[in-house]
Amino acid sequence: MKNGKSGVPPVFRPRRFWTSVLWLVFLAAGAAFSCIFGVFAFFTAVLVAVFIGLNEFGRWPYKTNLVICAGTAVVVAVAGIFTWMEITSLFVLFFTMSAYMFYFRDRTSRLIPALETFAASLAKAPDFDSIIENAWRGMQEMAPDAAVFVVLADIEGCLYIPDHFGQPGRALKRNGGTPWKVFASGRPINIPRVSTGRDQPLDRDALSLISAPITARAEKLGVLQLEAGTAGAFSEEDVAKLSLAAMIIGQELYMFEASEAAEAEDGVDDPD
Repeated sequence: MKNGKSGVPPVFRPRRFWTSVLWLVFLAAGAAFSCIFGVFAFFTAVLVAVFIGLNEFGRWPYKTNLVICAGTAVVVAVAGIFTWMEITSLFVLFFTMSAYMFYFRDRTSRLIPALETFAASLAKAPDFDSIIENAWRGMQEMAPDAAVFVVLADIEGCLYIPDHFGQPGRALKRNGGTPWKVFASGRPINIPRVSTGRDQPLDRDALSLISAPITARAEKLGVLQLEAGTAGAFSEEDVAKLSLAAMIIGQELYMFEASEAAEAEDGVDDPD
């Protein structure tokens, strides 16, 4: 709602031309102040702030913003306000930060297509076993260096690892391990250093893990867990990604179970 408060942070923000103009005014004023008083540190701070501001709130593309800020630094260098050594150090800092921002944006842009492909593979699965196998395969493709575990709950609330790729499934003991904790709490968790006795990893060689509940319509369906053989292998960003994948799995499982229940009910109502 436009006038209401929903508690959800804004994701789609309109980029306005005047915002970019204000950042350019700030750049001009900051550069003028720095040149008049010869304060190189302030000039550096202004360039960094303007570059971030233009990319986050302005309308122009990333490369245009880079040219604007780099061009300003070149003009100041040619004017002889600061030494070339200072300008060189500024360029090293500036382009290092730019490379990191570009890498972060590229990594983020890969997430949505990967999740779209993952969701499409689950939606095309013809039966329950295929959903599980596609989920397992898709998660392994997105996390090739981690062990993937799809843990489901039966009608009695017991957790088990279903059959997959010809490997037999197994029930999980109620030992207070991570899958049981996440299933009970309904909250994801990141354990950078696994304690075998306390965390009960599903892979005996795991040194770190992340786990997220598989839910749909407030119904607990299971747990999605990744484990790695190195300590501190996962970040909080990875936890958020895992939660999205778990939500997709939960929705597909819920829709399949609802479809099965509807077909069974139709069969009872119409025995012919």
